[in-house]
Parts: sequence; structure tokens; C-alpha cells
Amino acid sequence: MKLKNPFKDVVRNLYLYQYNCQDCGRSDRGLELHHIIGRKSNSKLNAIVLCLDCHKKCGHSREEEKKYAQITIRFHLREKNKLEKEDIEFYQDNVLLYQV
Repeated sequence: MKLKNPFKDVVRNLYLYQYNCQDCGRSDRGLELHHIIGRKSNSKLNAIVLCLDCHKKCGHSREEEKKYAQITIRFHLREKNKLEKEDIEFYQDNVLLYQV
């Protein structure tokens, strides 16, 4: 799978073996790496794998961003991915998105 976007290779590689959309679960529509809160950060916490259909529907509403941020944080906790300084700063700037 080739994930396009200006994310660093190290971030893209974390999602390389994510074969399903992290929103709808489909795997037959092609996948893209989406910036959850726009392109203000290339942190791994600002990334989610979406199928083409879910990516086209993105409206960047606060509710959608919160949903995707929570999916992403659970993914990184489950995978035991280490947070870098950029990730911690992104989290601190957007902490309300991660509150359950």
C-alpha cells in the first residue's frame, strides 16, 4: 500500500500494515493517510487511515476530528508506539479531542 501525504516516512510506516479503513473498516476502496486536524501538524497523532469514500466525506467538523483522534490514540496505545516531542506538543495543543 502506498500512502500519499506529506507525513514523514517514519509516520507513514506506522500505518503501512493497516489494511482497513480505521473509520468504516472497509478494505476494498483504496486507502489514504488523512490529516485529522488539517495539515497543521504531521504528527502521528494527526493521522488516520481512511478509505477513499470516508476521506471524500471528511468535513473537518469538531465531532469528526474528535472521533478520529480517539481512534488514532487507541491505535497507537495498542501498537505501543512511542510518542515523540512533536506528538506530545500536538496532543497538548489538542487535548480536548482526546477526552472520552
